[in-house]
Amino acid sequence: MKTVNEMGWTARMTLGFLVLLIVGAGALAIYASSLKPPHRTYEQVIPNDRFPG
Repeated sequence: MKTVNEMGWTARMTLGFLVLLIVGAGALAIYASSLKPPHRTYEQVIPNDRFPG
């Protein structure tokens, strides 16, 4: 006879998967917040009549 507090294997697997999913999402969020964006420099060339070509 099962008691009310017993969980089946499907419920345990689902609960474990959800816990892993939440922990993984939290770890990704912490990792993403610690990254710095790459520094890029842009050079704009303005046409000038003094230079041939």
